[in-house]
Amino acid sequence: MSEIAAEGSEPVSAEMRETLLNPFITATSAALGEMANTEVTVQAMSRGPGRRPLGYICAELRLTTGIKGSLVLVFPKHTAETLAKRMLAGVSIEVGEQLIRDCAGEIGNVVAGQAKALLAASPYHFAFSLPTVVDVTNFQPPPGLDCLIVAFNGDSGDFALQLFLKL
Repeated sequence: MSEIAAEGSEPVSAEMRETLLNPFITATSAALGEMANTEVTVQAMSRGPGRRPLGYICAELRLTTGIKGSLVLVFPKHTAETLAKRMLAGVSIEVGEQLIRDCAGEIGNVVAGQAKALLAASPYHFAFSLPTVVDVTNFQPPPGLDCLIVAFNGDSGDFALQLFLKL
């Protein structure tokens, strides 16, 4: 997830972390703990211009509350496969490409739902679309928006959460 130190990025303020990113961090940690028995830690955070993420696939959930923006979870191939296998442990079918994509979308959906609940009493009242899962090469960052990036590491691998908003 080398985009964290990309040119043009800057540190995230303590206020931004506390009021906006911590609920997404908590939601991500809880969702992956419950869904895939995976513990994650924050590796790095940054703020900068929107750019195409590095990785394999991404689950995008657009904001639907009148604010232009998106929540995007970006997974390298190994991480996406590992999480899908953990989510589907005990299922007797092979975990192929479509199931990996479905699991990535479901992770995005649960993270968004939990973050929405955690943010309900804050100035950030978000509602999200259903997730769209695409290859990273087909993802276009929303134009004109800032990007908050949280890189995670866990026993299932690295991945990133990107929040595109006008800050």
